[in-house]
Amino acid sequence: MSNKRCKIHYRKLRRAEGSFPKEQLSNRIVAALRTSKGAEAVGDRVDHRVADVPRNQGYKRFVNFFHIADDCVFGDVCLFSPGQMQALLQLSEDHEHPTLDDAMRAWTIAESRAPDGHEYLHAISYWLAIGDHFYQIQHTSLQAKAMEEYLTWLLRDQTKVISSKQFVELQSEFDRDQVGTDLGDVKSVEIGGLVPETIHEPEPPQATSGEVLEYEAHERLADKLAAGWGKARQIVQDILGEAEAEKLFAAMPPDAALEVTVNIGYRATKRKFNKEFMGNLATGLRNAPDGELRVRGRDGEIKGDDARLASDMTVRKMSETSSLLDMEHARAQMLEVHRRFLHDGKISADN
Repeated sequence: MSNKRCKIHYRKLRRAEGSFPKEQLSNRIVAALRTSKGAEAVGDRVDHRVADVPRNQGYKRFVNFFHIADDCVFGDVCLFSPGQMQALLQLSEDHEHPTLDDAMRAWTIAESRAPDGHEYLHAISYWLAIGDHFYQIQHTSLQAKAMEEYLTWLLRDQTKVISSKQFVELQSEFDRDQVGTDLGDVKSVEIGGLVPETIHEPEPPQATSGEVLEYEAHERLADKLAAGWGKARQIVQDILGEAEAEKLFAAMPPDAALEVTVNIGYRATKRKFNKEFMGNLATGLRNAPDGELRVRGRDGEIKGDDARLASDMTVRKMSETSSLLDMEHARAQMLEVHRRFLHDGKISADN
């Protein structure tokens, strides 16, 4: 059977000022699945687990398969849009056309709905909760932020196993083997990227040039970053104001792309402050894409996909040609990652 190399991301429930009850995250997920909704439990009917996607009208997320064990709960989350059509390429036989160029032009692109009783899935993500520890094999459209939103809906809005003022926040952790045994070894974290609206196809032979804005801060900016500094365009608006930012975007020449970098550093002599700062920073940047994150330590620069705690594992696929993972093997591999992280001291068994 064919295998697929997967990155298993680690998160941990963040408890801050009563944001979550004293029970463990896995305990509350199990309680939600066992909560009655009408005559049946939420776990007994898929339509009890279907939630709208905020800011994406028409899209739905839901837990499909799940498995409850003594010490953990495992499952998947699927994303779909009811009634959406999918593009299909209708191939033609080459002998019907005099040239290959004609044959290529003759292929038809059409759209088709899923067969009756089916819907096209846009994404599947696999997850495991054990205590307050959370592991996920992400999909581009179903990353940790989507899981935070969905679990908050399931636990708070749908089943009320947490209070109306509580929520799920899944904090990423810096990998201490990569950034240093003491988080104080981290000197700064950079986040940013190209502003999409300013990227144009260059006219040969000229090469695309770049203009860089750099903003350096020495305060606790985690909350502000979490609120809206995840994208380069927003960074410019925060610095210059919306009106001036729009003028800058409009004035960009067609052969240039605007690149924005935020550099978050600190100056302190007390190690206690350093650890607190980095802990808050990890929280604020928890949903920033890996490609937009760079950590600078005493040994050089580490990109986000290496700085954050995660593990590459081989997971069996359902078949040679399938894109679906074998559920039992995915669960076993996540449990193995948890065991290794505990054994290596990367995480603690205490919640």
